[in-house]
Amino acid sequence: MDETQAFLTALATRGPDDPTACAGWRVRDLVAHLTAGAQEEADLIEAALRDEPPRPTRSFAAREASYQDVPYPELLAALASHGARLTRTVDALAATGGTLAFTGAELSAASFRMHSRSELAVHRFDLVGDDETGRRLLAQPELTAHAVRVLTDMPSLAESVASRATRPEWFAFRLVTPGTPDVRIECGPAPSVRAVTANAISDVMGPGSAAEPGSAAEPVVVATASDRLLLLWGRRPAAGLDLTGVPPEHRDTIRTVLLGAP
Repeated sequence: MDETQAFLTALATRGPDDPTACAGWRVRDLVAHLTAGAQEEADLIEAALRDEPPRPTRSFAAREASYQDVPYPELLAALASHGARLTRTVDALAATGGTLAFTGAELSAASFRMHSRSELAVHRFDLVGDDETGRRLLAQPELTAHAVRVLTDMPSLAESVASRATRPEWFAFRLVTPGTPDVRIECGPAPSVRAVTANAISDVMGPGSAAEPGSAAEPVVVATASDRLLLLWGRRPAAGLDLTGVPPEHRDTIRTVLLGAP
């Protein structure tokens, strides 16, 4: 079962006004979010294929506003329609070999496809929570690799840190899944955030940077592959956080950055 089939199967078990794991969102709000996102991506790609001047990606609020009062059956139809349209436009982009900016990240057709897969896997968790199917989908290494690449450029994680915890100094920690590359999160004075594989830190910070991977100054949070992806996208895994590898003085900061509460 792929991400699309798994998401749609889960969606069919929920009612439009049922709650989700996204704070304040009902199922209909999540569907509106996905529908508006598919429309926005397709609009941007089609404009690029027409050689129109690029425009910034619209905010969630701006692109979702027109879907807030749409009856649920029509909303589901719009999701199917814009999802199919996005598939067609991504295929057309692939034929050109081009890329374009989406929410600050430069994406190829392959990256757009991976972003859709990741989004459906994460939002399936929002619908039905932790289960075997979800863990299998979320644990796919290519989804974490995609998150590592785009979260460096997209504002999602930086905005999360800015709204949850402001630290005047630079701070970094690692999300570690045994047998896979570490993911390193850097919170700067702005604050800024970088999620990078451990072997790519020099590409972001430059060689000889402080707190190299494995140093005593760099706290470690251990998580399963599926839980790590959820944490990167701002979710609360069912298993919570394993902070046993984190010095006590850093635990509240990391808990706040990842979960929004000390």
